[in-house]
Amino acid sequence: MSLGPIWLMQPIPYFGEELRGDWAVEPKIDGWRMQIIKYKDSIECWGRRLEKRPNWTERLGYLLSIIKDKIPKNTLLDTELFTEKGRRYIPSLFARHHKARPIIYVFDIVYLEGEFLGEMPLRERRRLLESLRLCPPFYLLRQKRLEDIETHVKEALNKGYEGIILKEIASPYEVGRDGPMATIYWRKIKSTMRRP
Repeated sequence: MSLGPIWLMQPIPYFGEELRGDWAVEPKIDGWRMQIIKYKDSIECWGRRLEKRPNWTERLGYLLSIIKDKIPKNTLLDTELFTEKGRRYIPSLFARHHKARPIIYVFDIVYLEGEFLGEMPLRERRRLLESLRLCPPFYLLRQKRLEDIETHVKEALNKGYEGIILKEIASPYEVGRDGPMATIYWRKIKSTMRRP
């Protein structure tokens, strides 16, 4: 498997069944999914819908220059593009005059220095992410251990998030071959979803 752009792993809805094993919870950001790829001599960013060839590098180059020296060569980060004013201002980040400050939440690492990390458990990938020298507007998306789903959902909604994502901490990162890989290891709960 070669270094990006790749089909990013996607969560599936949580239907209320018992979750076995150890799980983490993180807020669900209502942004635009983006992968950041640092090659040997360049850096790119791509949207998730590869069938549309969403190369955002030229229009977001001002953001990429900030992180260029902060991550190792041949590294791919899974992120979410957002703004301080919410989702509706994301398109302005691609324009010459921005109407909001960008926020890039980094939540997974798929390649590091050319090594594919997909078979490594999430807990180990998170440790590697924590060792990176991220600086604003790039932020590591915080996780906590799953305790009570209802409480986590209420907390996330009260803070203005779209919901939560549940992730099995021993899980791999599955890359799709011809399209996004929907996985049972990542489960989403949004405010609009009805659960049993």
